[in-house]
Amino acid sequence: ASSSLLRIRVELLIYAHTCFINSCHMEGICLVLDHARHVAFLLNELKSYQLLIRLLMGLEQYSEMIYIFDMLFQSDQFDLLLSTISNTNDERLNTSLFDYIKRHHPNDEHTFTSISMNLNMHHELAVMYRDAGEKLLKTLQFNQPYSTAEMSITLQSLLQYYSDAADTFYLADCCRQSEQCLKQARLISLQLEFMQKQQGYIILNLNSKQIRDLLPSFERCWHAFVIADAYNEHSLWPYCLIEQFICNKNSNSIVYWNEFQQLIPIDDQLIIRIGKNLLQKSFNSISIKNFQEILLHIRDSTMLVHLQQSLVTNDNGYSNLFTSIDSPYVRDTTRVS
Repeated sequence: ASSSLLRIRVELLIYAHTCFINSCHMEGICLVLDHARHVAFLLNELKSYQLLIRLLMGLEQYSEMIYIFDMLFQSDQFDLLLSTISNTNDERLNTSLFDYIKRHHPNDEHTFTSISMNLNMHHELAVMYRDAGEKLLKTLQFNQPYSTAEMSITLQSLLQYYSDAADTFYLADCCRQSEQCLKQARLISLQLEFMQKQQGYIILNLNSKQIRDLLPSFERCWHAFVIADAYNEHSLWPYCLIEQFICNKNSNSIVYWNEFQQLIPIDDQLIIRIGKNLLQKSFNSISIKNFQEILLHIRDSTMLVHLQQSLVTNDNGYSNLFTSIDSPYVRDTTRVS
């Protein structure tokens, strides 16, 4: 059969299908679809892929014509289909393509990505990246004997998944989901850094108890912040600040405090919680000096007095803590108490 005759045959099928659709003639529609199947196999044998795509898009019976998706996929012509439909806005066709790939070729990330990018379906692509990352993350077991090179490759793949998910969610205007993936990517990047520097920290797949035990031990605040942000655990900052700044005699404590001020909002409630936890610590000149630095951030004098009353007792050394506060109200209250 010549190409011109095949083209005419395809167009006649499309026009016949339109007529039967408009007249609600179900038997006619079935006859057209049955004939179209035979024509499709002929076109595939002749490698007339453009006509095959024309037949598919002309009849618009995508769920009944999945066999054409199969033909194009097996013949490596799926990109031709994508380039042909890239300027159309056929939601039914787009959905059918996604369903086909997810159902029949679930591991073919290349085709899934091609579909998403050609059809500007960024959300679906972002979900695929994120799901792939979550699946890989669940397989990581750091108590198993891995080589450093092997684990590095796995973490790099994991980082790529979450970075791509963050970028693609952003293109889909899903800013919240993009930010969540970005936080996860930062966590993975930090794990890579720890591994490359041969530091023994494991910060992936942590449970709540592991986070509570680990977070106050970091000497750099930004390390702790990346972890807290990824796990959405911001209730531990009083413990972290007590361990790494207030009661820390090492010279690097000021570095922690400077980073803390840049990363975490310091409000009155945070300082009150720090004060309550300080009662469990033994005082010294270092802790008093460092806590006085934090007290400068309190804006409410009443809150400051409340903190002073809870801290200053007869058997501890915090009585000198508030003497340097430049507030007559606080100084008077301190003298009375």
